[in-house]
Amino acid sequence: MLGYRFFFFAAVLGVIFFSIVASQAETAVTVQPIDEAALDGLIKNKNNRLIISFMAAWCGPCIDELPALNNLYRKYKGQGLNIVGISIDLEGVAAMQPVITKMKVEFPVYWYGEKAIDKFKLNAIPMLLFIRQGEMVERLPGRRPEEFLDKKIQGILN
Repeated sequence: MLGYRFFFFAAVLGVIFFSIVASQAETAVTVQPIDEAALDGLIKNKNNRLIISFMAAWCGPCIDELPALNNLYRKYKGQGLNIVGISIDLEGVAAMQPVITKMKVEFPVYWYGEKAIDKFKLNAIPMLLFIRQGEMVERLPGRRPEEFLDKKIQGILN
């Protein structure tokens, strides 16, 4: 009888453990490199409502803004909004990954590196680019409150 109880208890613990691991794996985003052609393709997509967030692992305001972007992504992804993070870290893909994992970011994050500074004329980060039907409609430097961003998003979805 003791063997059966032990087996049952071990099986229940195993199911709980694997459920937790599986749920964490589902929300884990892996930072991937992106080349210029793929990034341009994201931006120029005429069916896209897109926010690009330029960020770096060393940028406190960038990290502070991630929870708001995550919340807005969850709120609006079913309405056609895409949010993409672009890391400009010099150290490559590995620099941003611990931040993305810790903050449980759900939207795609890519590494483009320092090339983004010249290509997008970045003079501050975080920098948000709002893209509607393949055209940039607004640039927002600096960290913004979630409520402010929510109103901006409603404008590009209409």
